Amino acid sequence: MKILKIAFKNINSLRGEHEIDFTKEPFLQNSLFAITGPTGSGKTTILDVISLALFNQVPRLGKLSTQEVLKKGAILTRNQKEAYAKITYQCKQGIFASTWQISTARTGNLRDYHMELVNVESGHLDLKKSDVPAKNEELIGLNYDQFIKSVVLAQGEFAKFLKVPKKERGALLEKITGTQIYRRIGQEAFLKYNQVKKDTEEKRLKIETFKEQLLAEEVYAEKKLQAKKLELEKKNLSLSIEKNNEAIKLKNNLKEQQNQVLATENKIKQVVIETEKFKEEKGAKLTQHEQIQFFSEDLNAWQNFQKEQRKNTEEITKIQQNLKDFQKKQKHLQLEFSSTFQLDISPQNASKKLYNYKEQVRKLISERSDLLSVYRTSEQHISGLLNDFQFSSKPSNTDTFQQELKEKQHDKSTVFEKLNKKFQLQEKSVAAWQEEIQQQLKLIRTAEKEEFQLLQLKKDLNKKSEELKKINNSLNGLPQQVEKIQQELKLKDAQLEAKQKTLEVEQLQKQLEDYRKDLVENEPCPLCGSTHHPFASAHPEVENHLKTKVEQLQKSIQQLQQELTREQTQWQQFQQQQEKLEKEIKPTESLLTDKEKEFKVNFAVILQQKKEQSFAEMETKLETDLEELKEAKQLEKDLAQLQELAEKSRELAQLIAKGKTKSKAIEALFKGSNFENEISTVETSWNRNEQDIYQQQKLLETTEKSLAEVNEKLAKLTKTLTTQLAEKGYQNIEQALTIRLTATEAQAWQKEREQLQQKGIELKTLLQKLNEEIELLQQKDNEISLEKLEEVLKNENELLAKNEYDLREILRLLKNQSENLKQIENLQNEIGKKLEQSEHWKILNDLIGDKTGNKFNDFAQDLTLAQLLQLANKRLVNLSDRYRIDQPTDDEDDSLVAIDEHMGGQRRSIKTLSGGETFILSLALALALSDLASRNIEINSLFIDEGFGTLDPETLDQTLDTLEVLQAESSKMIGVISHVESLKERIATQIRLTQNGQGYSSLTIV
Repeated sequence: MKILKIAFKNINSLRGEHEIDFTKEPFLQNSLFAITGPTGSGKTTILDVISLALFNQVPRLGKLSTQEVLKKGAILTRNQKEAYAKITYQCKQGIFASTWQISTARTGNLRDYHMELVNVESGHLDLKKSDVPAKNEELIGLNYDQFIKSVVLAQGEFAKFLKVPKKERGALLEKITGTQIYRRIGQEAFLKYNQVKKDTEEKRLKIETFKEQLLAEEVYAEKKLQAKKLELEKKNLSLSIEKNNEAIKLKNNLKEQQNQVLATENKIKQVVIETEKFKEEKGAKLTQHEQIQFFSEDLNAWQNFQKEQRKNTEEITKIQQNLKDFQKKQKHLQLEFSSTFQLDISPQNASKKLYNYKEQVRKLISERSDLLSVYRTSEQHISGLLNDFQFSSKPSNTDTFQQELKEKQHDKSTVFEKLNKKFQLQEKSVAAWQEEIQQQLKLIRTAEKEEFQLLQLKKDLNKKSEELKKINNSLNGLPQQVEKIQQELKLKDAQLEAKQKTLEVEQLQKQLEDYRKDLVENEPCPLCGSTHHPFASAHPEVENHLKTKVEQLQKSIQQLQQELTREQTQWQQFQQQQEKLEKEIKPTESLLTDKEKEFKVNFAVILQQKKEQSFAEMETKLETDLEELKEAKQLEKDLAQLQELAEKSRELAQLIAKGKTKSKAIEALFKGSNFENEISTVETSWNRNEQDIYQQQKLLETTEKSLAEVNEKLAKLTKTLTTQLAEKGYQNIEQALTIRLTATEAQAWQKEREQLQQKGIELKTLLQKLNEEIELLQQKDNEISLEKLEEVLKNENELLAKNEYDLREILRLLKNQSENLKQIENLQNEIGKKLEQSEHWKILNDLIGDKTGNKFNDFAQDLTLAQLLQLANKRLVNLSDRYRIDQPTDDEDDSLVAIDEHMGGQRRSIKTLSGGETFILSLALALALSDLASRNIEINSLFIDEGFGTLDPETLDQTLDTLEVLQAESSKMIGVISHVESLKERIATQIRLTQNGQGYSSLTIV
C-alpha cells in the first residue's frame, strides 16, 4: 500500500484547502521529507487526515460520529462551516480515493458525516458510509490499529524500550504493541475460576445449612410412629362424630316433621273457610253464568252485529264529512287556477284545458330562454373586451353604455392621430419602427460598454505602471542594504573566530593549571625550559568573559543572517514582481491601442452623435420613442376592440327588447314566479283531490251496503234469541247479558274454585304422608336426649381439632426432612456438574491465571519480544552491519543486549551505545513492529514521529544518513515529523507548518 495524495479542508488548526501530492515534485525525486513546525502547529494533523479519510478514526479521539465532533469540538476548524479529508492510495487492486466530509446546515447544526470510496480507474463504489472503513481495510489488508502501527513509527517509544529494566520493558512493549489482551485473558481465567470456587463454596455452605435442619434418625422414627397413631385416632373420632351427627339430624328431622303436621292441619282448616266464603260470594253467580253459556255463541253474535252496526253508522258520517271537505278544496283550487293562471276549469274539462295552457306557456318560456342564452353569450364576449377598459356604466344599460363608448372612441382616436402624424405609420408600421430603434439602442449600449472597458483597461494599466514605479524605487536601495549587511556579517565572523581562538588558548591554559602548581621560580620548566613562571601563582579569570562575548557574537551573527535572509527574500520578491509587471504592461498597452482604433471605426456614427448628446440622452430619447410606439400599437388594438364593442352593444340592445316582449306575453298568462313548480303543485293538488272525492264516494256506497246487510242479520237474530231466552225465564236479551260473566272473570272464578278443591286434596295427602314419616322416624330414634348428643359431639370435635393440629405439625416435620434431603442431593449433584463443566477454567487458571494477569502476559510478551527482535535483526542487516539485538542472559544486566559483530560478537548493554547507535536500533525495532502489524502487507509509506529533539548534531547527522539508506534501499516514502530546526538543512523536501497567532496554521511545501 502506498499513499499517493492527501487533500483536506478545515481540519483542526489548518484552515482552508490543502493538498499534498506525493506523485509530483518535490516528492517525486525526494521520497525522504520532513514535516516541520512548532509545537501545536498541526504536524500530526496530517496523520489525522489519513486515518480519518480511511477509517473515520483519529488516534487521539477514536471512532467519530457527528455528536463526537460537536461534543469534543474536534476535527472541524473553529468558525468554519465544512471540512473534508481525502486520501488517494495504491494497492494490489488498483488506485482508490477515500473521502470523509462534514458540513453545517442553515440552522447552524452539523449534518451527519459522509464517507465515499472511489476506484480512480472504474469510478464510484456503491457503498454505505458505514461500509467504507471496512472496504478500505479489505483493500489495504490492515485494520485501523494495524495500519497505525505499520505506518506511524513511534521511534521514541522504542528508544525508551531499549534501556529500561525487564519489568518496565514488559509494560512498555505491551503499550507499543497493543497486546493488553494477554493480560486480560490471564485475569479473566483467574476471575472465572475464582467465580467457580465461590459458587461451589456457596453451595457447600447451603448443604451444611440443610444438614443442620435435619432430624436425628431416632427422632425421625419416633415422629413417624406418632403420625400413624394420630391418624388412627382421627379415623375413630371421625366415625363417632359422623354417627352422632346422624342421630342429631334424625331428632331434628322428627321435630321438623311434627311441626309440619301442625302447620298442615292449620292450612286444611283455612282451605275449608275459604271454600265456604267462595260459595257465598261467587258460587251462585258462577252457576247462573254456566247455565246461560248454552246461548253464548248467539249472544256473542248479537253483540258483534250491534258493534258493526254502530261502526258502519259512524263511518258513513265520517265519509260524508270528508266529501264535504274535498268538494270545498275543489272550489278553492278552481279559484287559484283563475287568479294565478287565468284559467277557468271544471272537473269535466280540467285535463284538456290544462294541457293546452301548459303547452302555450312553455313555448313562450323556451323562446325567452333561448334569447337569454344568446344574451349571456354576447354579454360574456363584451365582458372579455371590457377587460382592457374602464367603464362606469354596465353593458346592460345600453343607452348610457353606448354614449360612454363613443366618448372613449373619440379620445383614443385623437391620441392615435397625433402619434400617426409623428411616425407616419401609413408608410412604416409600428413593428418596423420598433425593430429599427431596438437596433440603434443595442448599438449605443454596446458602444457604452466597450468605452467603459477601455477606461477600465487604462485604469488597470496606470495602476500597474504606478506599482512598477514603486518597485523600481524600492529596488534602488536594496543592493546597497544587502551588501552592507554582508560586510557587517563578515566582520562579525572574523571577530567570532578571533574570540574563539582566544577562548581555546585560555581553556588549554586552564588544563595546565595543575602542572603550574608544581613549578618553582628560577627552576626550569620540564616542558619549555623557562625559569620564569608568571602564571604559576595566579591565573587570569578571563574565560567567563570570553564565553559571554562569543555567545553575544553568535547571537549577533544569527540576527544578521536572519536580516540578510529577509532582505534577500524581499529583493527576490521585488525582482519577481518587477518582471511580472513588465511582462503584463507591454501587451496591455498594445491591446489598449488596438481596441481604441477598433472602437473609433465600429462606432463612428455614434461618436459623431455623442458630440451633441451623451449615451444616456440618446438612450432616453430612443426609449421614449419606443414607449410612444408601444402606445400607438396599443391604441390600434383598443380602437378595434371599441368598434367591436359598439357592434356587440347594439346586438345586446336588440336581444333585451325581444326578451321584454316575451316576458310580457308570459305575464299575461301566468302571474307567478316559477311556472313549472307552481303549475305542477296546483295540478297535483287538483288531481289528488279529484281522486280523493272518487274514493270517498266509492267508500260511502260500500259502507251503506254493509250497514243494510248488518241490520237485516241483527233483526233476524234478535227475534230468534228473544224467543229462546223467554223459554228459560229471561225477559229479554239485555237481561241475559247482565247475568253472564265476562270470559276473563268466569275463567278466573272457575280457576279459583278448582284451586281450592285441589289445595284441600293436596293438604290431606301431605298430612297422611307426614304421619307415616313420623312413625318411621320414631322407630329409628334412640332414647338419648338431643342436648346430651350435642354435648358429646362438641367434645369429640375439640378432640379431632387437637388431633389434626398435632398430626399437621408432625407431617410438616417429616416433609421438611424429605425436602432437605432432596435439596442436599440436588446441591451435591450441582457441585459435581459445576466442577466437571469448569475443569477447563481450573486448568487455564493453573497454567496462565493470576489476579494481575502478569503470568500469561509475561509469557506472551516473551514470545512477542522474541518475534520482534527477530524482525528487528532482519531490518538491521540493511541499516548497520555492526549490531544485533538480543535478550539478556541470567548473569547479565536485565536491559536488552547489543551484539557487536565488529568486536567478535561481544555482548554489550545497550545503555553503553551512543545516541546515533541507539537510534538505529530503535528504528529497527519500530520497523519490526510495522512488519509485525502489517502481516506481510507491503507498506510503502512510513511516518517517523518523535525521537529527534534529544539528538546531538553528530548523532542527528548519523541518524539522517541511516534514514536515507533506509529510503534508498526500500524505495519507501518516509516522512519525518519533528520541530528540530537542523532537520531543515539536511532534508531538502519539507512540509512546513506556520502558526499565525490567531489559532490557525498555514501549510507550505518546499
